Amino acid sequence: MKKISSLFALILTSFLIFSSCTKEDIVDIDQDQVSYDNASISTGGIMYDKFWSSEAGFDQNQANFSTVNSNSDFFRCKQCHAWDGLGTKGSYINRAPRVTRPNVNPINLYEVAQNKTAKELFDAMKSTNGRRDISFDLSTYNPETNKTEGDQMPNYNQLLTDDQMWDIVKFMKEGMFDVSELYDATYTGTYPTGSFEYSNWGLNGDEAKGNAFYATNCAACHGADGSQIDMDGMGVGAFTRNKSYEVQHKVKYGQLGTSMVGEFDMTLEDMRDLYKSITNTTTFPN
Repeated sequence: MKKISSLFALILTSFLIFSSCTKEDIVDIDQDQVSYDNASISTGGIMYDKFWSSEAGFDQNQANFSTVNSNSDFFRCKQCHAWDGLGTKGSYINRAPRVTRPNVNPINLYEVAQNKTAKELFDAMKSTNGRRDISFDLSTYNPETNKTEGDQMPNYNQLLTDDQMWDIVKFMKEGMFDVSELYDATYTGTYPTGSFEYSNWGLNGDEAKGNAFYATNCAACHGADGSQIDMDGMGVGAFTRNKSYEVQHKVKYGQLGTSMVGEFDMTLEDMRDLYKSITNTTTFPN
């Protein structure tokens, strides 16, 4: 009987301890961290290219879809920040604005993403301060006389959900390649009339591994020498040597609107191997 009484006392004591806990005793769940952890790098990479694409899971019946689609370069992340994330300091050093596209942003987005917290990046996307409202008439944009609002980042609160913004943030933090690890680049002059030159593709990559990857994943559509599909008048080799900054994104995240889906699991080392392979002028001629 004494043992039973002791056990009852222990249970009662435990109940009183737990029932006396206050909200302050419970560790709050970091919802921002949960959102970031649940975000998709691959979806974010697709959205960086074209967030309103069907591949990104964007609602094709969304109220602002036609406005965005008909003024695409004013909404694509890659237009203002470039495929390599370097803005005017990289491959888009000579991508001058037109009435159909805004100026390229001068910040190095890759560097910013590595130095900012995920929450800071999310808050920047979520901000409405200095953001272009969806109602702005983009037909009035002129880079010489009327560029202020057109050059602003869109108000993404009118276009994206918080989860979609977290996808893009995760891509920026974990899915962007440091292109300086893929090839050597020389940038001359200043935006928008500068120039670039690429060399030493693949750096210290393994060409044999790159050849094997290409044969398994690319040759069926592009052909053994990369000439089967015309890409701006070039085959795989010439396109990569001329547009090194773009290929890395298209290979990993896909060519939207085509059967070429992304190789989402590709690492920097894998991409380096592939670059080493497909820029060989003998195997992949112009």
